[in-house]
Amino acid sequence: MRKWLIPLVIVVLLIGAGSIAWTVYRGVTGLVGVFTEVDDPVIEMHAAMNANSDEEAYGFLAQDLQQTVSAEEFEREFRAQRIWGDAGEFSFSSRNIAGKVARIKGSYTRADGSVLPVFVQLVKEREAWKIARFHFGAPPPGQEEWEI
Repeated sequence: MRKWLIPLVIVVLLIGAGSIAWTVYRGVTGLVGVFTEVDDPVIEMHAAMNANSDEEAYGFLAQDLQQTVSAEEFEREFRAQRIWGDAGEFSFSSRNIAGKVARIKGSYTRADGSVLPVFVQLVKEREAWKIARFHFGAPPPGQEEWEI
């Protein structure tokens, strides 16, 4: 009777350990997904810029920012930074999400290899992250660490 008890205990322990490992894995990958989803609007906006989809790119801005920055000013600023139409890419190294506000910092590496530091603040509007503020170059004055 004891011969079947040992394999049963081993099976139960393996199932338990596997369940715990699976739960931890799903928790970590789910957290990473939520944490990095704030990068998506910036990357998708850049893809729209490369496709010369002006309205689509402008649509990634938060409503408050659209009320203060026209589509023409928006495009002019990104052309001035040599991002609009450039085949480079954004990369983010730090993220801080607090409720419906996210701040990310990283860089934009232009197609020619030059690197531009980037700071972005996003807000959640109707379950979607929208860009509320962009800053290029050194951190904004008084916010050397961009509160990350």
